Amino acid sequence: MTLPGSTTTRRRFLIGSGAVAGSAVLLRPSAARLAFATPNEPARGDATVVIFLRFGADGLSLTPPIGAAFDSYRALRPTLHMTPDQALPLDSSNTNAQFPQGLSGVVGLHPAFRGLYESVWASGQMAVLPASGMPDSESTTRSHFEAQEHVELGTANRSVRNGWLTRVTDGQPPSAPVPGVTTSSGNPTMYRGSTESFSVTNLSNFGVSGYRRSQDATEALQAMYGGPGLVNTVGRSTLGVVNALGAVNSDGGSGYPNTTFGGDLRDVANLLRSNVGLTTALVSTGGWDHHSDQGTLNGQFNDRVTELGDGLTAFVNDLGPALNETTIYVISEFGRTIDENSARGTDHGRGGTSFVIGGGVQGGVFGYDYPDLIEDTNENRRALPVLTDYRKAFDEVLSARSGVQGSFPTLGNLPDLGLVR
Repeated sequence: MTLPGSTTTRRRFLIGSGAVAGSAVLLRPSAARLAFATPNEPARGDATVVIFLRFGADGLSLTPPIGAAFDSYRALRPTLHMTPDQALPLDSSNTNAQFPQGLSGVVGLHPAFRGLYESVWASGQMAVLPASGMPDSESTTRSHFEAQEHVELGTANRSVRNGWLTRVTDGQPPSAPVPGVTTSSGNPTMYRGSTESFSVTNLSNFGVSGYRRSQDATEALQAMYGGPGLVNTVGRSTLGVVNALGAVNSDGGSGYPNTTFGGDLRDVANLLRSNVGLTTALVSTGGWDHHSDQGTLNGQFNDRVTELGDGLTAFVNDLGPALNETTIYVISEFGRTIDENSARGTDHGRGGTSFVIGGGVQGGVFGYDYPDLIEDTNENRRALPVLTDYRKAFDEVLSARSGVQGSFPTLGNLPDLGLVR
């Protein structure tokens, strides 16, 4: 965004000044409406938090078949399968869960998710979408980078230029000073085109840096940009945002993994509590590309799921009642092959598993079941097909809980799945 009569933006100001730890883009210089989402209209003002599992998380291990599809799944994964008694059951024994497409007891949950299972699943606030992803009608790519771009744009149509989280942020009422945050460095595609998102890679270190005495430097910059004119206006607005973020308590809840992912979740929870106007956030976690020695209940995959499950459990506990105004979306660009390879790993596939968690989410299992007979055919090229369009699930909840319509412009007219309370 460019202010009238000039090509100066806050992004360019930040790059030019070299004064801020973490990159930023332009924020509206409006009067602060400092509140958590929209507390006066909680059903229309959820904060949106996206957890992106980068490099292809294995949906068949996140939510393994425990129903009719189990025997064929076990045959294709002789060392990587999970037995029904090892998985956490997702069935109607939980009276708070719903199964509108009849998917009670057909898939289970990896046991490393026990913290979520005993909290948001038990309370009916966790929706599970097996065999979900970007449908073949949009893209069949198995390139990590192409698929991630498609998921982050919400389409494979190259005429769509901005990320879907940008559209969600822009579709909500203006809030200041920090509507959107990514914990990744740079500007991820999901926030492409954003004029009001910040990159905060470490909240405790965010602020004016590069000087021997940061406080003196901050005061000098404030004095430097104290006069009239466009550059001074941009500078003051930017410093105001930096100060707002720098004032946020970077401590917070307990139980987070002692990892970058755990720290990122803690930062987002602190920002949501701090009344800086946060409405959207993106947290990415990599390391899901297990072509060899994947493991299921131990090894690399188990380590990743344990970190994910423990982190989300701590995040949910940390938010407490604020979960009623938060929706968490968990997505990967695609799943893995249905069979294990000779190195006891899996290769790039298609259908994966998505999750939606929040106070306004109707918990249960939604969409379409794995095929009763999981097999490798010429059509699927060793991949589980995408049976549920992740965009329909996300759009359904976003429309009802955040009041944002049309986040996915190429999404067809599909029947509702029933994910909203």
